Amino acid sequence: LDIAVAMDVPPAPPQGCFASLQAALDGRAFMGLFSYVKLRKDVGLSCVHVYGPFEWLFLAMLSLMAALALATCVCVAFIFFRRLSKRALRGSHIRDARRPQDFPSIAVVIPCYLPNEESIIQETVEWIMHRVEYPGQLNVTVVYNTPVELPEIQLRLLEMEGGPWPHGRSFKAMQVQESRSKAANLNAAMKVVKDPYVVLYDADHHPDPDSLILLWEKM
Repeated sequence: LDIAVAMDVPPAPPQGCFASLQAALDGRAFMGLFSYVKLRKDVGLSCVHVYGPFEWLFLAMLSLMAALALATCVCVAFIFFRRLSKRALRGSHIRDARRPQDFPSIAVVIPCYLPNEESIIQETVEWIMHRVEYPGQLNVTVVYNTPVELPEIQLRLLEMEGGPWPHGRSFKAMQVQESRSKAANLNAAMKVVKDPYVVLYDADHHPDPDSLILLWEKM
């Protein structure tokens, strides 16, 4: 008699699935650039999945962000090294500057609402006076309004008018009695400014030391 013996044959693994993670990694096409490996717990195998529409959309967004970041870095590096090379070839702005009398005087106007900015206005004035480079005459005016008298800072501003300030620079504090706005402060300052050029800074502004030199070079 012929006796047939039934034997259990293990089912073939699903397409794209492998018994080990390393085998799945090795089995990806195009060195795995367009697919990823995911463990399927239901069959206990590591399976290769091709990127779907959402993965491609996410990859496109990442690529765009990377391209923008790279372009920004290139632009910043270009500006930085251009300025660095310009200084190296020409020397510092002050060494290459013409005589101070060749530069027009500039009025620096700083509008200020004193109750909000009394703690920072003195520091701003000292920064501009000592740190901002300009060979010509610099005349700084703080034009302010305040709904209540603040004797301590107002007296300090008046004392600062006497200096001494470097390079013969001058300082003046001007209170606008009827002012209720920054625009009113500026209008009042424009009536008394005599310099041919005017620069406006906020009360919390610490400008770059080279800013006036760079501005004058472009004019």
